[in-house]
Amino acid sequence: MSVSLGDHSVVLKGTVTQYARSRVAVYFVMVLPILRDTLVSAACLGVLSAACAAQTGGWTAVHQAATWVTVTVDEARSARTALWFDGQWRRMGLGAEPQQLLLRPGVQWTLAPGVRVAAGYAYVATAPYGERPTATPLREHRTWQQLALAHRAGAVSLSHRYRWEQRWLAPVVGGETGTFQYQQRARYLVRAQMPLSRFTRGGLPLLAYVYDEILVPVGHGTATGRLAQNRAAVGVGVPLDARHRIEVGYLNLWNALGPASTNEFNHTLTIGVVRSVTR
Repeated sequence: MSVSLGDHSVVLKGTVTQYARSRVAVYFVMVLPILRDTLVSAACLGVLSAACAAQTGGWTAVHQAATWVTVTVDEARSARTALWFDGQWRRMGLGAEPQQLLLRPGVQWTLAPGVRVAAGYAYVATAPYGERPTATPLREHRTWQQLALAHRAGAVSLSHRYRWEQRWLAPVVGGETGTFQYQQRARYLVRAQMPLSRFTRGGLPLLAYVYDEILVPVGHGTATGRLAQNRAAVGVGVPLDARHRIEVGYLNLWNALGPASTNEFNHTLTIGVVRSVTR
């Protein structure tokens, strides 16, 4: 028996019925990625606690409050193509001090139900912030590519996002941008959300969500392969209409500041507006 997945079809040699062929196609195209991603999720989350513990010897910890205000747009232009944008205004405390501004446009393509790829650009302006500030502000230009997989487990919607980033960072000294240094980073996010059917607004249910994301530098310096950040969040989405909602949540962002030998914990209030248009 041989299997070919071109055009999502399965060609089987031998005396196999059409029904069996369709079942095998569903298994290879849909089930195997889900099983693989579930195992990857468990492995990543299992490694997380050990990686964080490895940063405790001789390191100090700082805890500080932050606020992120975000806008996310997923705008379908056809059955398979969508425009993407997320903007994030990040501040310390309840907005009193600057932290970071991030603008990230992109384009997404749907390859199959629950399977999307995307690519885009990001501009990031970072200010010296918190108890362990950088010596200068930073500017970053970034390109990124990602694979997103989605499936359901009963009432729970699960999504996995694998993102690869190419980063060019430079200090800002005396109002002038310095020399850009190149870095790479891998990211993995797993998110679960479900409707809260007992709580509705305008006939639409609120939703509860939880996610975790790990960020790992790749291919530069002594940071290669080490966990640099973990972002764990929980929150509630309130629908405004069928296409828009507001998400309010708590984000615990752990950041390993290697030069300062510091574990930075940012306890972050997140407020986001989400627009999602499908076709």
